Amino acid sequence: MSSTLYRKYRPFKFSEIIGQKHIVRTLSNAITNNRIGQAYLFTGPRGTGKTTLARIFAKTVNCTSLEKNTEGEASSEPCLKCANCKQLQENKSTDIIEIDAASNTGVDNIRDLRETAKLSPLQGKFKVYIIDEVHMLSQGAFNALLKILEEPPAHVIFILATTEIHKVPETIISRCQRFDFFKFTSEEIVKKLSNISKKEKIKIDKEALGLIALMAEGGMRDAESLLEQTITLEKNNITAAKVEALLGVSGNQSIEKITELIFDKNISEALIFVNQIYRDGYNLEIFSKGWLEYLRKIMIIKVSPDLEKQIFSNVTKDQKEKIEEFSQKTTTQDILSFIEILSETIPKIKTAFIPQLPLEYAIVNLTEDTKNVFTESEDTLEDGSSKKQSDEVPKGKIATENPKLKKISTKNKKASLKTIIAKTLGNTASKSGGNKKSGRGEAAPVDIYAVKKVWKEIVSEIGKNNYSLSMILFNSKPIENSSRGIVDIVVKHSFHKDLVNKPENKLTIKDISNKITGLDFKVEAVTEAESGVKLRTVLPEEKPDQEKNTDKNEKDSQGSLLSDAMILMGGKVVEN
Repeated sequence: MSSTLYRKYRPFKFSEIIGQKHIVRTLSNAITNNRIGQAYLFTGPRGTGKTTLARIFAKTVNCTSLEKNTEGEASSEPCLKCANCKQLQENKSTDIIEIDAASNTGVDNIRDLRETAKLSPLQGKFKVYIIDEVHMLSQGAFNALLKILEEPPAHVIFILATTEIHKVPETIISRCQRFDFFKFTSEEIVKKLSNISKKEKIKIDKEALGLIALMAEGGMRDAESLLEQTITLEKNNITAAKVEALLGVSGNQSIEKITELIFDKNISEALIFVNQIYRDGYNLEIFSKGWLEYLRKIMIIKVSPDLEKQIFSNVTKDQKEKIEEFSQKTTTQDILSFIEILSETIPKIKTAFIPQLPLEYAIVNLTEDTKNVFTESEDTLEDGSSKKQSDEVPKGKIATENPKLKKISTKNKKASLKTIIAKTLGNTASKSGGNKKSGRGEAAPVDIYAVKKVWKEIVSEIGKNNYSLSMILFNSKPIENSSRGIVDIVVKHSFHKDLVNKPENKLTIKDISNKITGLDFKVEAVTEAESGVKLRTVLPEEKPDQEKNTDKNEKDSQGSLLSDAMILMGGKVVEN
């Protein structure tokens, strides 16, 4: 019976797992030292080995004869020969129960689980429940699960797996040992695919494997599926060119060519080349991600050539020479601007009405705006205007005769570059807004860490003028907004959001925040659900100003508190 590659070559032991070394080591030591927990939480992107590692762990704790190490002592590796190991490999084990939370979301499903968990395991030492995509459970199901997690039977182990940890209640997370799985590196994926190719007796170039790893975006299962798709269409002598044609991705030569056109500021040829790639059926999003990875290599070589060996293991001699050549043709600041613009362009490609338009727009910015950033900033007047040097007058004479002319510092060059990047990505300030830091109307990027550092001070200052608003903001949290010049404020509830987003309240927060931080930005309230940020509730201490007002009569105090509570909770006064 045939099976897919990712099932056929799924690891059966800890030693067969590629990557996730920090998790493998911890779980192995827990088994060796007999310190096995009763609830584990595996979180991370898809295809990173969460379910595979859960099965290996479940198999190992129930293995009746663990492998011996060199000293003759039991190791943390399953024998794969005992009845428990064989039953699990054949998906026949009654002591290892896998539950798909996506199709068993109700409270009744978890109540049934609680009843069956009380029964002792039939063969193994432990009964292991692996609940996949646990974030899909309903609130009632989570509450039912919480009860058994608090007081589980001694013979039960829970392993919860999720790709969306922010949807799992904190009460569940706090009762589990949490392990974060990371995406695989290209080198790790290529290593695994190379081993599979050898066992399947398939000849495939290393560059072709690199292209598959790039498309997989850190997911081993995705990479194995793409390899299977490739060998289904082409069995022998698979080259990078064939992978490009089969999967619609472009290779290293295409990326080298577009990079050379950009560095030479050849805008027309670059635009023609992008459209040619699109007409040939290549995926522009994958192409752009490969290009971004290539620019990253140039940046690292530019900063320190010695880092190449530690970071890049799959770069050929010719490719390295080409990267070094590119690093000599540009400045560090230019390459940083290229990376920033391309990074913000890639997400737009998938949703664009014209797929090649975002990339064309980025190329125009790369070849036109960034090439003038340094020449434009070299001679700038104090009022922000630019003065071009005349061919008739020597440069030195201009600097001497015009006292207003000055050289911009390195810091100002970076600020000018940020301004141009913000402008080219369409994140300019509104015509009516007060977010005009640069004098040209562009919104300056916000240092969110500087805002977070003084957020309590900002809320306290707001409380002097608007106590009810400060009470709403007391448990809030400032986070970055996708648009420049704006800070999102995460609040608990939707009615809090409506109150904060009133024009007069937003203006109050903006004025006080900008005064304290010295920055220039606007604010926008969002809820926890919209932001994906979970807020902690902390009760505010009594304010000193309130202590001074104890001479007020009880009726006025009660009225004030009721008024504040009404505003805080979004209530209204109803007259009979």
